[in-house]
Amino acid sequence: MVVEPTSPAEPWSAVVTQMDVARKAGVSRRTVSNVVTDFPYVSTEVRERVQRAIAELGYVPDRAAQRMRTGRSGVIALLVPEVGVGYFGEMGDLIIEAAAARGMGTIVGQTRGSRIRELQEIDRVLALQPDGLILSPLGLTPEDLVAVRNRCPVSLIGEHFLGSGEPAVAIDNFAAARELVSHLLSTGRRRIAFLGVTDDVPRFMSLRHDGYLAALRDGGAEPAGDVRTEAHEYIDGFTSGTRLAARIRAGAEIDAVFCITDELAIGLIRALHDGGLSVPGDVAVAGFDDIPEGRYATPRLTTVAPDKEEIARRALGALLDEASPTGPIQYRLSIRESTAGQRRMGTTA
Repeated sequence: MVVEPTSPAEPWSAVVTQMDVARKAGVSRRTVSNVVTDFPYVSTEVRERVQRAIAELGYVPDRAAQRMRTGRSGVIALLVPEVGVGYFGEMGDLIIEAAAARGMGTIVGQTRGSRIRELQEIDRVLALQPDGLILSPLGLTPEDLVAVRNRCPVSLIGEHFLGSGEPAVAIDNFAAARELVSHLLSTGRRRIAFLGVTDDVPRFMSLRHDGYLAALRDGGAEPAGDVRTEAHEYIDGFTSGTRLAARIRAGAEIDAVFCITDELAIGLIRALHDGGLSVPGDVAVAGFDDIPEGRYATPRLTTVAPDKEEIARRALGALLDEASPTGPIQYRLSIRESTAGQRRMGTTA
């Protein structure tokens, strides 16, 4: 006996077809096909109606059949250095959802920022024949990029190829860091240290360090020194922060720290707390990237907040619409508790 499903929401219900989507959206099956294959001559209102129906019904296109008809897979690839890092995790989520809203699937991989791993992951995902690749490179050479572009469309995120003429979606890391350190100076801090990887670093990190130094020059202040880390994650901030706390207790004149990432800043705050120092009473702390954890840390973390939704939109647009990702992405300073107020007087050495 054949048992008919009682509800289309049940996991064993019949596969949703383009005709089901067409009925739901009140359009023809051909219109649904045009939306799924990203045919350009569909009105915005109709496209949005079909996309809502696709989302509500859970329609999944037959990619093999679609490629045979159109020469396109309906899938893009996304490669970032670290999926588990807050910034790239958020960015991945935004790009995946933006692609899904356009009826596209996303293949995701991580490269750890190594040129060899980047090349390996590119080969892996391109073997699956995506319609294009969104890439946040840290190790590729210009020659590598030319070879990749010869294989598929590529959209770049980040500053790795800054100055090479390659279009990429990025904020102005130098200006953002300069503005954030100027904020620290405006609170009366004069001995500001820098926490982060400072040797052989990716371009975005060196730009943040340069912005830090420029702000100090602007404000007539001297650097309180670089606090080196092995990497830029929570444990690195905590480990280096433990040593920094001991230096401050021993008399080192440091009243603020600019951290190259929010992960470092949050790890540092924990280490300072464990070392008997108050944030921001003894030491103000600022980070970069506005990851969710910083909004709920104690104290809440002051940081640079890039417009991540715009980064995702432009990166996808450059790939699918051949739109130029010209101009820097906007950012804002999120001034929170970790830098609020003046330094507490009478800090014990």
